[in-house]
Amino acid sequence: MLVINLLPIEQKKRLKIHFIYCNVVGSGLFLALLILVLIVFLAGFLAFLDLKFYFIGKEIISEQNRISQIETINGIEKKVRNLNVEINNLDKIQQNQSRYYQVLSQISENLLSKVRVDSLEIDRGTQKITITGFSSTRENLLAIKDILKNSPQYYKDVDFPLSNLTNPKNINFRFSFIYNGQ
Repeated sequence: MLVINLLPIEQKKRLKIHFIYCNVVGSGLFLALLILVLIVFLAGFLAFLDLKFYFIGKEIISEQNRISQIETINGIEKKVRNLNVEINNLDKIQQNQSRYYQVLSQISENLLSKVRVDSLEIDRGTQKITITGFSSTRENLLAIKDILKNSPQYYKDVDFPLSNLTNPKNINFRFSFIYNGQ
């Protein structure tokens, strides 16, 4: 088939320009529509990522709180363990010292009620007790000496020098013994 175009050249040029113009405008609209679709898609994707970021942030905060609580609990447990160790140490010390308190109580009740004690030394290794002090009368010291000599179940290896008994009054004394009582 044969196509004959009888239009004048001027009109042919206008038609050609119009055809190009329509193609450019159509392509521009298509491109604008494509860009608009791409913008909507990217906005949706950005909203999705923002939502994901929000939930991840909440999870991080939740985990930090949980870790903080665990660290707090661990710190408290460590403090409790340290306190238990200290209490056990104090209990051991108290058990060791309670015997000495009993010794001192019994000695002060039985022996030292009528004299002034200037010093009292306890050697833990040998359990030797050395007492120095002042007595207003010789009779007080004789009573102490009798208690020490007559109670071998409590007092052994008694060292009560005779120099303690030389003066009748105002006597500075010193004696020692090993306490054997329970």
